[in-house]
Amino acid sequence: MNKTYFLVVTSLVLSFSCGGQESGEIQETLSTVDTIVTMPLPPLETALQFSNLLGMNDPECFYLLVPFLRDSVITLEISPQQIFGRWRGFDAGGRLTEISRDSSGIFTSYYCSIVRMDNPPIVRIDFSLVDGVWLISGFGEELPREVSDSLTIEHLAELVLEDPAIRMEMRLARFLIDDNRIDSLRVYSSWEAVREEGIEFPEYIVSLSDGHYRDLTYSNIRRSAKLQIIQDRATYRLTGVSLDLNALTAGWREMSYLWKAVLRARHESMQNLRINGIWQEPDITEEIERLQMLRNYFMAVSDIVELRDTLSRTYPVLLTAGSQEPLREMVIELDPHMVEQRSENDLGITVWRALGVEMNGDNDPERVVYWSGDIFLFQGTSTGYRLVWRTYDDYDSDYHAEFMSEPSSVVSRRIVVLIGNEKTFEYQLGYEEDKPVFRRIPLLENNEGF
Repeated sequence: MNKTYFLVVTSLVLSFSCGGQESGEIQETLSTVDTIVTMPLPPLETALQFSNLLGMNDPECFYLLVPFLRDSVITLEISPQQIFGRWRGFDAGGRLTEISRDSSGIFTSYYCSIVRMDNPPIVRIDFSLVDGVWLISGFGEELPREVSDSLTIEHLAELVLEDPAIRMEMRLARFLIDDNRIDSLRVYSSWEAVREEGIEFPEYIVSLSDGHYRDLTYSNIRRSAKLQIIQDRATYRLTGVSLDLNALTAGWREMSYLWKAVLRARHESMQNLRINGIWQEPDITEEIERLQMLRNYFMAVSDIVELRDTLSRTYPVLLTAGSQEPLREMVIELDPHMVEQRSENDLGITVWRALGVEMNGDNDPERVVYWSGDIFLFQGTSTGYRLVWRTYDDYDSDYHAEFMSEPSSVVSRRIVVLIGNEKTFEYQLGYEEDKPVFRRIPLLENNEGF
């Protein structure tokens, strides 16, 4: 129940005349101020109300959901218990996370274990603050044990392939995961190297120069922002999902949420060490274990979807730029049937360009894409493209769109070449031993390459 406080302030001011007068003008002032302060229901109270209404199969429970979720379930025109299942009882002994805030709003989560009659248990309830009220924004389900069964994975993949909207979102989510993997390997490669020499992570962080530490923090921000994109798209773009795919989509939404939470906890510990000289290992063991399971689940289905997607004529990719959350982003469709794709603004300036180039000799041309000062390399496959390399820094070049391809030293393979802004370096992107290699070569004579 909302707590409402009323403050009524009444002041009477009597002013008497002086000088021995027996009566004088009496001034009376009555000031009444009503101040109403409304405290929102705690998230746990919202969850309890939802549980009680759901137990009675009362549609009023829908109004404890955030608007987009409420609208999607109301349009189904079925009872609450058909949508959310029958709860045996509410777990009031769970763990409520701290309230967080980012570009998407204010939110928190309640980790619990709520057994249901015909569905997997609820292990997490997400809340968002909407117009001063805590509303439920999603549920995390315990994935069934048989999810590791290859037949179950294949069945889910086939269902995804039959649904164009989910197929597209899974491809975009996989692209962002690959993008994060490339970013992490690029920035944390020095840590991986020194760890083999027995150096601990806190010692490594303290030893970094300001420039290298800044690169590392920017990488964390970029990766966190891309995980937020995955979570937002799984939440707002996937509506009316079939019951067969509900656990899958809920699983990858929770995967991105947990992944970002783990990254944030590690980043905060790293920042505290760097600024205050105090290292405190984050307590994220349970989160990491569940994240690993969810990630394996998603990747197993995604691998099959990527391999068997023979229905798509074009393939969507989500490009990002910048190192501040939220990132700039743009979705484009790569068409393997076109040698070159290009988009220009009203001034004739190239916004993005995609060039098909056979770079690794497998007869599935690669796609080199320019957008917003970055270059992306997509390796061609028989059923689409896979991101294998991209830029994050300019190296004295904005990677302008006027790059071109030319033959490499290997027959039937080509490289992509562009000149830096200052006309002092040539950049070459190609494959060596089946791996992308990016070189910067001075244009001045008698200088060695980088």
